[in-house]
Amino acid sequence: MTAQRIALLIVPQPAAASGRAATAHADEEAYRKRLRDIGFDVWTLGPADRPQLERGLREAVARLPEDVQIAVFALGPSVGGTDDVHILPKDAPSDASQRPDMLDSEGLRLSDLLRRISQRRARDLVAVVDECQPAAGGRCDFDAAAGASGASIIGSERAGRRSPSGAPLAGRASLREPMLGAMAQEGESFLQSFAFLRRALSDSDLEPRASGSLTTSFAFLPQGFFAGLPSACNRIDPNADPASLRGVNLDPPIGACEAATATYPYARAFEDRRQAGREQRAFQKATASCEDGTAIASYSAAYPAGRFRGLVDNFSIDCNRKRDRQEADERRRREETDRQREVERQRQEDERRRREELDRQREAARLEQERLERERQALRAPASSASGWTLNFASNLLEIRPMMNDQYDAQKQTYTTIWRSRQHGDQVMMYVQISPNERCGSAQQYIAEQIRPRRGQVSRSQEVNSAPGRAGFVLEGRGTAVAQGSFDDRSFYDFATVRRDDRSTITNIGARFPAEYSDLYRAELLRMMNSMQLPNRDIFTNRCG
Repeated sequence: MTAQRIALLIVPQPAAASGRAATAHADEEAYRKRLRDIGFDVWTLGPADRPQLERGLREAVARLPEDVQIAVFALGPSVGGTDDVHILPKDAPSDASQRPDMLDSEGLRLSDLLRRISQRRARDLVAVVDECQPAAGGRCDFDAAAGASGASIIGSERAGRRSPSGAPLAGRASLREPMLGAMAQEGESFLQSFAFLRRALSDSDLEPRASGSLTTSFAFLPQGFFAGLPSACNRIDPNADPASLRGVNLDPPIGACEAATATYPYARAFEDRRQAGREQRAFQKATASCEDGTAIASYSAAYPAGRFRGLVDNFSIDCNRKRDRQEADERRRREETDRQREVERQRQEDERRRREELDRQREAARLEQERLERERQALRAPASSASGWTLNFASNLLEIRPMMNDQYDAQKQTYTTIWRSRQHGDQVMMYVQISPNERCGSAQQYIAEQIRPRRGQVSRSQEVNSAPGRAGFVLEGRGTAVAQGSFDDRSFYDFATVRRDDRSTITNIGARFPAEYSDLYRAELLRMMNSMQLPNRDIFTNRCG
């Protein structure tokens, strides 16, 4: 199990105190982000005066759990005294480094802090002292600062030298950049981080310093750190077998690698997986289809020494062979087509003559149908209502009852038209009724409350939308009321419709007829409904406003 990791960033002086203090605050921001990215809990302390800073450090140490890895960063100028390294708070005199006798009273001993931390039984304790300045007559003694705490300390001291050639040294504002580079080396111990710093600072005016012994059990980036992160990028196997890549969607893990390399630009593991994923995707495209010659050429150009170069070349060779076979087969097919051309021509001629005969027969049938339709339409008569509707009906089949020709009932405020059968008399009744929608309900509610109680067996009950602006409901079945609880055996069909924007008017069209004549009268009712035109403005409009 990985131990908890905590970093204490000590920035004792405000940014306005000096240029070096301002740099320390910029360093703190960079270290804080990097340390959090690699799994540390980061606690920043300061700037503060000596009492506040000492109290803050004691409280922070008291909160440290046991058996954790702890890294301490002392940022900004610190001073090497006669027997310790001192952190200078914001209220320290500006000339404290020139007066070693003041260090114990004005500064904080690094050894005291590390000793208190070690008493929390830390698993590993390391410290980074960004820049130590020896006091007059003093020195940056990191062994003394480590004391009995067992801490490993790395730091730097401003060099008073020139390069062997006499050329100027590279001026560095702080230890930040090389230290961040050392922290980005996955699997390298604290001891190896110091070696990295020595190489990085070899031509600069900062000289690396360290305590006499450096731990090999602590690493800012433990081995396998990035592989253990819950990133889809880690699903890319750089050594994946080519067969296992078939059908695998690499876009999501490659996208995760893009995001991971943006967050961890120093993580070689994510960059390696991103490159491997891109090559694997290029391999997938190159071997997906012989038709995509561009993908094959793109792989060869982008990865001349790639893992899959041999497989892609073999695939290209197989595609060329397949193309040659296809071209030979195509030649044979063309020859066969030529041999059959005359036979096909004769067949097409026969088919043309057959189609012409069918067309003549269809045209004759069409003309006969038009004639019959004209005769049927000639027997249809119009009907209309003062409420605004119009329709036509088969006058040879139906007639309007004289007393029920758009009859207006003033008490109920209804307009009613009723047809009877010329052949079957009052056994057949078709009707249109326009009335105010007293309950302002839907067409379904009207059917359920006003029609359904007077009907027997229902075979169809469903919503029917006859027009975009209207809502309708149909009820169909057998058995219409004769008296209370008594039903005859006639079939019925009732359709009610209301406007969607104003339910004030209910339109009810329906029929009752003997079941054995359903084919005749139901079809006629549907023709009447199809021909029916309702007014643009209902007669009882705005009653439900």
